[in-house]
Parts: sequence; structure tokens; C-alpha cells
Amino acid sequence: MIYNDEIEARLHDRLRLPESASTVPGSLPVLFFGDLPMAKVATVSLNPSKREYQSAKGEELGGLERRFETLGSLGARDRSGLESWQCNRAISTMRGYFDPGRPVYSWFNGLSRVLDGMGVPYWRRQAAHLDLVQEATDPTWSQLSAERPEEARALLAEDRGFLRWQIETFPLQVLVCNGRSTFDAVSGLLGAEVVSSDKVARLTWSVAVGQARGRDVGVLGWNLPLARPTGLTSGGQVELGRLFRKHLMQVGFLNDEV
Repeated sequence: MIYNDEIEARLHDRLRLPESASTVPGSLPVLFFGDLPMAKVATVSLNPSKREYQSAKGEELGGLERRFETLGSLGARDRSGLESWQCNRAISTMRGYFDPGRPVYSWFNGLSRVLDGMGVPYWRRQAAHLDLVQEATDPTWSQLSAERPEEARALLAEDRGFLRWQIETFPLQVLVCNGRSTFDAVSGLLGAEVVSSDKVARLTWSVAVGQARGRDVGVLGWNLPLARPTGLTSGGQVELGRLFRKHLMQVGFLNDEV
């Protein structure tokens, strides 16, 4: 596990940055889902769903349904005034997101099956989840991009450096990108080059190799987010993960010890 005072300070700084105009009220930026300091693999998508903080009725999740700390749960007036203990509590909750018994959002079901097939399940803290943008927004990202493109572009530009820092700082071996735009963004960030590609059902997938601070990082992804119709059954998603593991091992990632 890699975690020290310098890393803690960088995470605290990100938590204290001001909200965007479309940030879910009272929310904190989701720095990561799951135990990033322990993970060897990270899935990557666009940004956290507002459902991580709100019910379908738009009410803030609380009690056993609450997935993350909020300004309210921490007793904080605003982000800039967060104390170190409040930041650490928020981070601890993020690290335990996939722990057994926690109310994981159903959006992760498909990615969880792929990771199970790869042999690196979230719940064992072998994998975590990252986003290109850490802010949960209302409206959703697709709607935000269509209706407020300048804000969406600004969010991507602002969080690009933080995502790069995460990939460079934590000992991740493989990044699993959920959707073409995410795969393209991460590949561009790491200068990744595709080494194998194929198609299964409606998914066109690729495996690439990039670099983060001089170390090789495997980057894989596919064209359609798994929440959309892909032609894969639940079992097919597990088989996709097994297929990825085979290809990754062929190019030197995910050895038998992982």
C-alpha cells in the first residue's frame, strides 16, 4: 500500500476545491471508489452518478443507504472549511465503497462481473474505480455536455491533472475503460498504443500499453458503456474479463500472483 502525508495532503486539497455550477448540492468530489492505495487495477468512467448521493426522488441518501460522506454528514458548512479529520473520514468511506454489506450502486454490476472474470474483484480491494471528472453532476454527464458544453470541458480540463497524478502515484498495473470516450481519453493521457483488438457481441474492445512515470500500464476498453445494451449476458461479461486477463498476461500484465 502506498499512502503518506504528501498523498494525503493532495487528496485533501482536491476535496476542498469549489463545486462546479452543476455539482450535486452538498456532495463531495469522489476521489475514487474502493481502496485505491491497495488496488492493482482500476476501472475508469466519465464521472460519478448523482445517484451516488441522491435517491430517484432527488433526496439525499442517508442512514444505511448513504454511500459517501457529504457536507451534511460531516457537519461542514462548505468544502473550503473541511478539517483534516473530516477529509480523512470522507476518504475512509470512499476506500470502503465495495466492502461486503455496503450499498454499492447497481451501475457497477457489469464492471464487477468483468473484474471477477479477470480475477481482481472490487470487494477484495484488488480493484478500485476512477473517473475522468470527480464531480457528481445534475444533469447527467451526457446532458451536461449537450446543454452546458463549456462547463463540461472545464471540468475535464480541471480534473485531467488529478487523474494523471492518481495513475502515476498509485501502483496500478491495468486501467479498464468503460466506453470509447474514456478509453480514448486515458490512452491519450498515457500515450498508449493498441496491441490487440477484436469484437464480441456489440463490443469492439482493445488492449493498449501506455506509460506512467516510466512504468508500463495496461489500458483496455470497449466502445459501449456496459450500462447500455451490448449483447452480452451476465455470464458473457465474466467471460469478457477472462478474455482480457489472457491478453493482458500475454503482454506482461496480471501475472498469476494478482
